[in-house]
Amino acid sequence: MGTVSSYQLHRLVWDHVRAKAANSSERAPVNPAAYDLTDEERRAFEDRDVAGLYQMGLHPVLLNGFCRAEGFARDEYRKLLEPFGADEQRKGRWAA
Repeated sequence: MGTVSSYQLHRLVWDHVRAKAANSSERAPVNPAAYDLTDEERRAFEDRDVAGLYQMGLHPVLLNGFCRAEGFARDEYRKLLEPFGADEQRKGRWAA
């Protein structure tokens, strides 16, 4: 994903989340066509493709806001992102 497109995707999601917060209607008045996105980015946004937006590099804070604005419960979008998580290996500070 190019830098301009990446910025545009982030800007779209930011504007969308803010619009949803200000306007509680079903669809917020943000037009994806007004942003310089690739077809894949536009489709992911319009289809509410959480995993696709994650794979495109959408910032996690914006992704969280997008999910909440779209009405996903935390467990719902956590499950959608589960395949991308890595097993966490922890060691105590004292362990070598």
